[in-house]
Order: sequence, then structure tokens, then C-alpha cells
Amino acid sequence: MPKDSSDYTDVERKLRSHPRVAECAVARVETAVWETKLVAYVVPDGRVRAGELREFLARLVSPRRLPEVIALVEGLPRLPGGQVDYESLPLPAQEYRTVSTAKGGTYQVQPTTSTGAIAITTPIAAVAAFLLTNVFWPYSTDLTAVPQPWASLFFGLYLVECVSFGIGVGFLLFGRNMLVRARRGPVLTTLAHLAVTWLLASWWPQDNFYRLTAKNDWPAQAALVYVFNITLMLAAIVVVVYVAKRPVPLQDRLR
Repeated sequence: MPKDSSDYTDVERKLRSHPRVAECAVARVETAVWETKLVAYVVPDGRVRAGELREFLARLVSPRRLPEVIALVEGLPRLPGGQVDYESLPLPAQEYRTVSTAKGGTYQVQPTTSTGAIAITTPIAAVAAFLLTNVFWPYSTDLTAVPQPWASLFFGLYLVECVSFGIGVGFLLFGRNMLVRARRGPVLTTLAHLAVTWLLASWWPQDNFYRLTAKNDWPAQAALVYVFNITLMLAAIVVVVYVAKRPVPLQDRLR
């Protein structure tokens, strides 16, 4: 989804001067995790290659304003008044990176998406949490005195907590782009990013601390309530506000 499209009218005008360009739109787009690119969406008038258009434009604009991607499309989305609907421009097709092998061959690697990066990170962080539990909280998961089937049920809880922690770590590292595209503004987006991370990741340390804290240790119990319970409530409120807030209009978004 475009981050900014109001600043490239000069690039659009020069691109439309090409005889094979019927219409176009230029916008900065979030294309991958923590990555934006300047993309030119072109409706061609006849046969033309994206590389040809980029070479043409390179002679007319500075390198800083030269689109990194030329996406050939059948048409541009329009608002009821006829203006280009920049918010509805699609993400350009995934670019593939060509990698050379030691024997001289090549193969293509697709860039990792936000969800793909989270899927890769989750099991690594979850296994690390599971292995480190008894290092940080000795005997907090000791079930030797618990009869079946309750021991199995509690063990399942410990596994779910570790998996949730793993997803939280993955979302912290790679999930921001999922929220940015909803256009809720930079401050609320950051708060929501941290809130979702905390809602997922906090259960692993929280429950282990609670299991080792005596019920009548009032200072420790109060500290746990304020560090975990109240912050989890606040995180849930942030998510509700994020969902309920209307998207920030394109013209008001920060460049």
C-alpha cells in the first residue's frame, strides 16, 4: 500500500511523455519487511518493456526520484471523481533474486514476506524459550509430583506458552509492515506493534514467575500484577483503539 504518492507528479508527467505509456501512477510502496520502494504503475499503449521505460525515465529524472520498480498493469484504480485511487494500487509482483551456484548454474530465490519471516523465527524462539525455562526459573515446570492426566495438560500449557513467545518474537522483528499498511498513523502503529508483541510473548515469563512466587509474598505479587496483568490490559486497549481508529487519509500521512 502506498506510503506517499503526492510528491511524484513530475515523475508521472515525464513518464507519460513516453509514446507507449497511456497512463501511470508513481508511489512509494511497502514491498517487504522494513522495506519500501518507489514503484511506477504503467498502463502501456502497445508493446513496451519495463526496462525500456526505466531507461527512458533515467534520462529525465535524478537517480533519487527514479522508480526502482516499473509495474506494467492493465489499468489504474479510480475514485468516483476519476482521480487515481493510490490507496488501492496493488503490491507489485514479487521480485526474484538470481543466485549463482558453484558449478556455474543459477536459481531464483523469492524474497521472504513478513508472514514467512515470522514462520521461520517462531520455532527457533519457541525452542529457545523451552530450553531456557529451567535456566531462568529452576523447577518452575517440574511436574514429577503431579498425577496424570493433569501433568500432561500442564505440560501442554508450557508448550503453548513457548510457542506464543516465539510468535511474539517473530512479530516484534517482522510484523510491523502488517500494521503499517492499515494506515493508523506512526505513533498508534508503533504502540499496536508493541502491544501485540506483549500480548503474545509475555505469558512465558509471567507464568514462570507466578509459579515460583509464594502466594503471601505481597511485594512480589504486587510487582507481578503491575508488570504483567495491568500492562496486558493496556495492551489489549491499544489493540482495540488501533482496530477502531479510521485510517489516516493519504494526504495527511508522513513522508
